[in-house]
Amino acid sequence: MRPETAARQLTYIADTRYDEDSASHWEEYAYADVFEYVYENGERQHMTDLVARIGDELRDGYRPTSDDAQMFADSLMTEGGRPLTDGGKK
Repeated sequence: MRPETAARQLTYIADTRYDEDSASHWEEYAYADVFEYVYENGERQHMTDLVARIGDELRDGYRPTSDDAQMFADSLMTEGGRPLTDGGKK
C-alpha cells in the first residue's frame, strides 16, 4: 500500500471514531514520515498492520504520536522487534 493510500485509509478510520466536529485530516500528515519509512523499508502487510494498529488506538481525544507509530513500525519490520540499522559504525 502506498503512503498516500495508507493516510487515506487512516483518515476513513478516524472519521468513524471521532465526533463529527472533531474529525480532520490530521492523520494524513501526522504519520506521513512513518508511512514513507514503511513503504521504503517494509512489505505490503507491514503497512496494512501499521494502519490497523493506529486505527485501533484512535479514539475521540487521543491520537498516537508519530514516535509511537514509528516504534510499532520498527517492531513490525524486524525480527524480535529490534530497530532496523544500516550496519554502520558500532
